[in-house]
This record gives sequence, structure tokens and C-alpha cells, in this order.
Amino acid sequence: MTLKSRELNLEALIAKRSTGVVKEVSFKSESLGVEKRYRIYLPPGYFSSEKRYPVLYLFRGHEKEWFDPEQDYSRGGKAVQHLADELIADGRICEMIIVGPSMTSDDGSIYGLGVNFLNPDAAKEANGIGSGQFEDYFCKDVIQHINSTYRTVRGIQAADGFSLGGFTSLMLAVRHPGLFCSVGSYDGSHMFRGMNDPRYPGLRNDTLWLRRDQKFAPAFRRPGTDVHDLEHLLSYNLLNILEGYSKRKLDKIRTCRYFITTACADGMEGNRDRGVHLVSVFQQFGIVNQADELVLSNDALHNWHFSDLHLRRTLQLHSEAFLATGKIEGELKPPIDDHIKDFEFTGLRESTPDNRDVILKFRVYRKTGVRVDIHAVDGKRVKTVTNKSYS
Repeated sequence: MTLKSRELNLEALIAKRSTGVVKEVSFKSESLGVEKRYRIYLPPGYFSSEKRYPVLYLFRGHEKEWFDPEQDYSRGGKAVQHLADELIADGRICEMIIVGPSMTSDDGSIYGLGVNFLNPDAAKEANGIGSGQFEDYFCKDVIQHINSTYRTVRGIQAADGFSLGGFTSLMLAVRHPGLFCSVGSYDGSHMFRGMNDPRYPGLRNDTLWLRRDQKFAPAFRRPGTDVHDLEHLLSYNLLNILEGYSKRKLDKIRTCRYFITTACADGMEGNRDRGVHLVSVFQQFGIVNQADELVLSNDALHNWHFSDLHLRRTLQLHSEAFLATGKIEGELKPPIDDHIKDFEFTGLRESTPDNRDVILKFRVYRKTGVRVDIHAVDGKRVKTVTNKSYS
């Protein structure tokens, strides 16, 4: 077999694949002045057609995070590419390109946050920071590079994010009206309005952002100072940005679709209170959260398992937003909210030695087979409560 025929056979195999392809790519950012990486998911149809596709940008920090099935213990061996393959095959979402841009230093130690740094020299020891102009890097370099390198439908793009990535996705949507047709956030680390935490009395007491350590110092502290520049910080506080917008700009902000969910707890386990505050202020400006419920579930934590559950739903909602532009063709099955369901069994009195009432409850996060057996202390099976598929 000749080299050319082997190449043709390889192209034919790629064209027939039923799953998308994930690639890691580097390019030179003019705004940062350094090489940056991103991971990209190209849908199955990309290799067998000349179609153009909408783009979903996913923010967190390091470019690998959304695509790494083992990013934390909770993820269960699946990541965004597996969710996309599943939902595309089921007809629940349109085919799309998904991009995870690097928003940190190469080692993930310095967060870019989607903002232009005041003092990038404070992070000069970290590779991948360069000029620190991360807002320009994304809005100019990343989007232009993706549009010029891949078959995209220009201007039809969405964003989603987890934690600090949730802050980035919403902040960029508000600072740049019309940049995205839809935007999501799971348990975002959002700023309190005016940097004033309403849970505690005091002025400028948002300790997550007005922190004393060096974590956000390159972004928000001018050289030679040891406190954040409040004016610069507030220029990236999306709730304060809204206060200065004209009616025309607010109307444009409202055309974007917002899908915001949080964990069930606050403090070390989540950002629920920040999400409640954000959505409450959004309502004052007529901005609607289109997520069915703000709190994702009553056991949702700040981890990748629940972030993926958020995305399982919002992938469908982003697809609807893409189709609603009129520039993307296709039909979708109705969105399904199949990621969290509770089941309860009663009437199990006869299965207990003393005829006590018993209630068994369990929860599933996707379609799965479930078998529940009751056993005696000697190991003998007394009763099979259920043995079937649940969704």
C-alpha cells in the first residue's frame, strides 16, 4: 500500500467516526506576546462535510480542565467531549465546536481571570503570562484565531464556565454586549456589588477578591502597592458595570440568554450566596436567569461532577440559542432535564423483622440501571425492590 493510499484510508476513517476529536493546539497571542494553548473539540460531522459550526468557549483556568476526565475524583471518567458526543448522537444538541482556552500561566498558578493586568511584572516568573492582557487576548486573539483556523459561523458563539471560569464567562458577556448569544455559569466566584458582601456589615469586605495574598495581585494591584486598585477591580465587577449602562446597552445585554446555577452550599463547599446575590441584582436590571432552578440540586457541590451536570443541561440550552439566531440549521429533540431525578420506595414493612415502616430513596444523575436489594444479616436476599433503568 502506498503512502498516499494509507493517507486516503485514514481520511475515510476519520470522516466516518461517530465521535468528535479533541486536539491541543498552540498559537502566538499578539496581545500577550507569548505562545498560548487551547483544547478544541471538533464534532463528528466536521470531518465529513464543509459545514460551518457555532463555537462554545469554556472557561476555568488551565485549558485541559474541561476536557480531563480525571480532573478531580468526582468526574467518573467522562468530560465535556463525552457529553457532547452523547447529546449529539441523541439529537439533543446541534454539532458545535467547543474550545477550552488557557486563562492561566502555563503551570496554572497565576489566573488570568479574563482581565487586563495592572502589574504583569508581578507574575514575570510564570510562563504564559506575558503582558497580562487577558481580556484582549481572548476577545481579539483567541476568537480571531479560532474563526480563521476552523470552519466557524462567525459571530455565533457562546460561553460557559465553572468557579472563576463562571465569573469570566458572565463578566465578558456584560463587558462586551453582543459577544455571546448565550452564557452559562456553574457556581461562579462572582463579585459582590460594590465589593460589599451583604451577609456581613462593613464596606469593601468581599474577602475573596479583596484578598491580602498575592493570588490576584498581578491583575489588580499597581506596581509598588500592596492593596488592590478599587477602580480597576470595579471595572470588572459586572454588577457595577450594569449600573453605568444606557438603556440601549442594557437592551443588548438582555438579548443574551443566561443559564446560571450554583452549588447548594457556601463557604468551602460552594458559591451559592454569590449566585443568589448576582441573580437578584440581575433581576433589578431585567436580566432573566433561564436555568430552571438557581441551585443545581440539594446535594450539588463545588466539583467537576456537578459542573458537568450543569453543562449537560446548558449544552442543550446553548444549542437552542444557536438555532434561534437563524444562522444555524437543524432540528433538535426537546431539551431533557434528565440529569437529576429522585426516586422513593415505601411499603417495605414486610421486609423488616419488626414490621417497621421503611422508606428507601435514591438519586440518579443520568439514565442508568439501578438494582436495589434488601438482605438479612446472614446475607440472604429478602426482597428485590427494583431492578430496571431509571432516567
